[in-house]
Amino acid sequence: MMHRRTFVGLSLAAGAGALVSACAPEAPAGPTIRDIFNSNASFSTLAQALAQANVQSLGDTGPFTVFAPRNSAFAKLPEGELERLMQPENREELARILQLHVVPGSHPASALVNRTTTLVTLSGLSIIVDGFNGLNVGGVNVVQPDVMASNGVIHVVDGVILPPA
Repeated sequence: MMHRRTFVGLSLAAGAGALVSACAPEAPAGPTIRDIFNSNASFSTLAQALAQANVQSLGDTGPFTVFAPRNSAFAKLPEGELERLMQPENREELARILQLHVVPGSHPASALVNRTTTLVTLSGLSIIVDGFNGLNVGGVNVVQPDVMASNGVIHVVDGVILPPA
């Protein structure tokens, strides 16, 4: 009799476990934020900077919101600044700047328009998103919102967000 109860108990537990795992949401399929940056030529400078700074989080589960500068945004930096930041001795400064573009959580454009929002970035600093008359974040404009990835959302920006002086 004891063996029968144990068997029934184990069978019920196994069945419940299978039911719970069948109902659990699956991770969204598709490329991660890092995959998108690595596969899109418009983000080659950003992908190179992320690798140089050893910023790994964008391949993780997330969700993250990234205000992603295209190559043309990096080209707007003062002459020689990008090259200076890419030097190994400036890796920490580069990482802080890149982390200023990343916010934990998913913040689609629909949650940011028609309001002013303060978001805390991975660098620990806050950025202000002005959602009136388009989207402006940290002084740069969102030129392509809501590029969806399996681990978050990318908003393409026309400049590099820099920490306050």
